[in-house]
Amino acid sequence: MTANENSSADFSTTPSSGTKGEINFDLLKETIPSDVSPELVDEMRRRLKQHTDLSSIEQKWLDDNCLRRYLRARNMNVKKAYKMLEETIAWRRSFGVEGLLMGDLQTVKKESETGKTYVRGTDKAGRAVLYMKPRNQNSKGTKGQLDQLVYTLERARGESIPPQEKITLLLDFKGYSMRNAPSIKTMRETLNILQNHYPETLGIAVCIEAPALFSAMYKMIKPFIDPDTAKKIQFVSKTKGFKVDSKAKRFMEGLFNKETLETEFGGSDPEPYNNAKYFSER
Repeated sequence: MTANENSSADFSTTPSSGTKGEINFDLLKETIPSDVSPELVDEMRRRLKQHTDLSSIEQKWLDDNCLRRYLRARNMNVKKAYKMLEETIAWRRSFGVEGLLMGDLQTVKKESETGKTYVRGTDKAGRAVLYMKPRNQNSKGTKGQLDQLVYTLERARGESIPPQEKITLLLDFKGYSMRNAPSIKTMRETLNILQNHYPETLGIAVCIEAPALFSAMYKMIKPFIDPDTAKKIQFVSKTKGFKVDSKAKRFMEGLFNKETLETEFGGSDPEPYNNAKYFSER
């Protein structure tokens, strides 16, 4: 497909998955939150002093923005927010996040070869855009897939433009099938990681061309999705019958920077994913 063909990407308001719901333009109105009082952050910081074994990387991660995210995730309840934070510290150590980021990344690079998950550009709110293309799945192992997920989340967080702290997820379901669909175990563990260990990280998730197969799987995992997270998911369908004034097209244009959005999604960036270049940029 040529760049010109890609640039004529068209979107309709009817999700191809059969998931009902109109385009939610309120998702475009999100502002940078400033609702956490310094006193609550100070209390979180005071409680953290009991962790005398924090590494330099952990200390850098546990900045005030991080503490605010956990407070927001637990509605400003310090006790619940700190409990959640402690659980994440334990998870990051058991998962090996620090080692993953400081290692040679060979597993992550192998998982990334086909361009199934990567970060490219930012949206109009300054959120890094994380692309996911399940059709490019190249492995079966849950651990390798989750390693790549965590690496990509960490990278995306670092590429959002301050003071923006969130990311935008663009899931392209073109070519989605049972052959490349993740297992239910992987999907549930992914949800666990996103909701419990990267709170207040997802800004918007745009699901493009979600087929009936995904719709069925989505219904299976939806009970495990936090209601606040579910509100951030927007289903969009590309169609051949282009409509200049379509709501979905206006939504995409309102969300993404045309210059950095890939051409197949209506942007003007025709460059294909290049694994060597991607990892040389970090």
